[in-house]
Amino acid sequence: MNWLPLLAAAPVVLLAAQVHLTCGGIVYSLDDPYIHLALAKHIALGHYGINAGEFAAPSSSILWPFLLAPFAATPAFELVPLVLNTAALLVTVWWIQRRLETWMAPPWALLATTALAFALNLYGLVLSGMEHSLQVALVVIVGISLVRGRLAWPFWLAVTLLPLVRYEGMAISLAALGYLVLGREHRLHAIASGAIICAIVGGFSLFLHGLGLGWLPSSVMAKTSLAGGGFLGNLQLQLAVSTLAVLAFGLLLREGQYREAILLVALPTLLHLTFGKHGWFGRYHIYFAVWILILFAAVYARSALPRSMALNALLAAGFAWGAAGDMGVTLATAASARNVHDQQKQMALIVRDHLDEPVAVNDIGIVALYARRYVLDLYGLASYEALMSRSDPATEVWVKRLMQRHRVEQAIVYAKWFERRPADWIHVATLHLPAPWVVDAAGDDKVDFYATGPEAAARLRRALGAYRKGSAQAAMMLEMMPP
Repeated sequence: MNWLPLLAAAPVVLLAAQVHLTCGGIVYSLDDPYIHLALAKHIALGHYGINAGEFAAPSSSILWPFLLAPFAATPAFELVPLVLNTAALLVTVWWIQRRLETWMAPPWALLATTALAFALNLYGLVLSGMEHSLQVALVVIVGISLVRGRLAWPFWLAVTLLPLVRYEGMAISLAALGYLVLGREHRLHAIASGAIICAIVGGFSLFLHGLGLGWLPSSVMAKTSLAGGGFLGNLQLQLAVSTLAVLAFGLLLREGQYREAILLVALPTLLHLTFGKHGWFGRYHIYFAVWILILFAAVYARSALPRSMALNALLAAGFAWGAAGDMGVTLATAASARNVHDQQKQMALIVRDHLDEPVAVNDIGIVALYARRYVLDLYGLASYEALMSRSDPATEVWVKRLMQRHRVEQAIVYAKWFERRPADWIHVATLHLPAPWVVDAAGDDKVDFYATGPEAAARLRRALGAYRKGSAQAAMMLEMMPP
């Protein structure tokens, strides 16, 4: 076996080392992966949710929490997403480089693969702890298998699993299977794969509906209005990749490949631009960018256009411009992980080690994973009743109602997210996030601690006082309000 392509994954080791040195250990660059870990712990116990006795669907992936669940009892459970994502990255770079080696010498293919992985934030995705690395690996297998015309078992496995890893994978899988159904050679296999996808996705929706959680995960419904990202989440790559999609579409039409142009290029592009998201720390749009790049490279290489060095340089410069934001995300990964360490992890340590009572939050990741008591998610990812209440702007009413119903007297929230707060809330403290603040890592550079009455405020004040004694950094970040 040729091991050279795997060297393209080496930079992720350097990035992980940077995160480790920055945070004093591996901390993911987002709080979201800890939601999956918390859910996986409960799945391992036979329950779907993050609070015992209460069902919830906080994961945007059907499959990912179930992949984590078998390791829930292991000491290194928090590192499992890192291991799985690194394995997915190895698969991705191996397939990409072997494809590039059909056009260039192996050393140049290695350099091109490494540059592409950096440009598309593939290294940063590993440290995000989310399922996007696996999503990209599956897209690469599906795309390269199709353009090579070799549909072996990796293709059928990947095309079937893709929508189960993330819902937007259906834009790729159903388009690819539809393309094959209209052919002859693989029609039965394509129909079978499509039926499996529909059965599992539909069955999962029935499962959620039977639990009283609606037809889709709460995380999907809560974020449907997020059409874009935050930090560095701009439209540059979308524009660059969409341009490549138009070029690929035109080249395929010129070749007379109408089925490929419509089903493999136009349909996924239309679905992604209509229903997909971009940005959000270089995650949501990467699968689409990889898909279009694979198809464009295949049809472009068949044409006479690569003979024009000026055109090649223009395309490379345009893609580099489009990918600038995602390269910036990779470079900001360690700083983002530090933000998660200094804010969400500190919240979780306060709740677990010092407060040890039910708490309401609007950022549930590490808090939900570490907490020993009930956690009320006011954002709605892990609380369907909170999700349904979010459409009501009278947050001071429904937040108070939910906290009373669940006997929660403490709240840790971004105050600017709840400008209308219950009148009985007492502001006890503010945790300030040290600079630099990466927007997608934290919803605000400060998080506020509230209690619903004098006795609850006294308990919270004692817990925070004990936390401040733990380290000089804790004392520096935490500002106590006057009694």
